[in-house]
Amino acid sequence: MKTNSNLKAFHLFIFLFFIVSFSSCIKEPAGGGGGGTGGGGGSTLAERIILDTAYGADPKQKMDIYLPAGRTTATKVIILIHGGGWESGDKSEMNYYKNLLRAKWPDAAIANINYRLTSNPAVHYTQIMNDVTASVNMMVNNKTNFVISDTLTMVGASAGAHLAMLYTYKYNSNNYVKAVADFFGPAKLSDWSWYNSFNPWVGKAVKDVLIQFNGAPWDVPLYDSNSPYSVATAQSKPTIIFHGTIDVIVPLYQSQWLRAQLNTLGVPNEYYEYFLDGHGFNNTNTDDAMNKTVAFLKAHLR
Repeated sequence: MKTNSNLKAFHLFIFLFFIVSFSSCIKEPAGGGGGGTGGGGGSTLAERIILDTAYGADPKQKMDIYLPAGRTTATKVIILIHGGGWESGDKSEMNYYKNLLRAKWPDAAIANINYRLTSNPAVHYTQIMNDVTASVNMMVNNKTNFVISDTLTMVGASAGAHLAMLYTYKYNSNNYVKAVADFFGPAKLSDWSWYNSFNPWVGKAVKDVLIQFNGAPWDVPLYDSNSPYSVATAQSKPTIIFHGTIDVIVPLYQSQWLRAQLNTLGVPNEYYEYFLDGHGFNNTNTDDAMNKTVAFLKAHLR
């Protein structure tokens, strides 16, 4: 009996040793994995951050790229576009949005872009839209190297939201961008009342900003051609819209017009107003808007 007990103990020791040894061979994915709806799920790729990389020859043609750990060829991509009235601003101003998106949608890749600005008299909408297009192509053309998909969305604030919508509605010829998030962006540049108002943010008349962006003074066909409201069609991509009710930079009614236009066209959309918030939301409202943005984008990036 004693010998039998010793034999059983020996067999138990061998069994436990095998289990421990086998378990020690199973390694966690580098960087913590990254499964879920963003397209991770089993990859061992580590996080990769590429700051201030060029997508063109001009010093303004730079982007910051955030590639999540555990990414795969199904990983979705967010293009972030800053505001500043098309004449100022920098991608660093979108870092708060970027950090929220990385926390709330850790499986997504992000490209936070700069672009040429109209403070250079030679830069108008053509050059800026070429830059947005080039940034999209940068991500798509490097999808194998980055290990991401060519399924994109855009998130922009103020003038950056206008650019995101204009690209998605008008320039998205390859259908890479599937949805867009608009944070208090101008929707209708051919708005006579706004054209003739004063912009306290940039300290000049709105017409001066619009003339430089469009490359010409008041011209309804031209301004309409650069207006998300006017270029939207029934085939436009799903859009989520946010605006503060006391915005003194971009009129609230422009987002209301856009929402009505998208509803008329049958374009999937969501619309949210933040009571007594302005051009740039407080932290509570920004956090809420980003929760809504992530849920909306995930629903339309399938």
